[in-house]
Amino acid sequence: MIHAGLSADGECVERPSRHGFWALALAAMATSIDVLAVGVSLAYVEVHILLAARCIGLATTLLVTLGMLLGRMLGQLLGKPAEILGGVLLILVGATIVYEHLASL
Repeated sequence: MIHAGLSADGECVERPSRHGFWALALAAMATSIDVLAVGVSLAYVEVHILLAARCIGLATTLLVTLGMLLGRMLGQLLGKPAEILGGVLLILVGATIVYEHLASL
């Protein structure tokens, strides 16, 4: 993202590649494992499972829609600086996660 933000318009244009079947299957399995962990943890907490599923689905739908709309608006409004800031923030998030894991050893 930082590279694309610093390059001239059209210089860093890449066509998105199609993912193969095995990459898609691996992503689906990883997502299923995450969902399994949440499902098992909800089983140990006394909650109404249908209400929890509805709340999770509603929150996901609203936040994804809001993120898409805000991303489109801010991308058009701020452009390249927003792309650079996004890249810097992703690096900071990754560095924070690595630091927390290494500090706990």
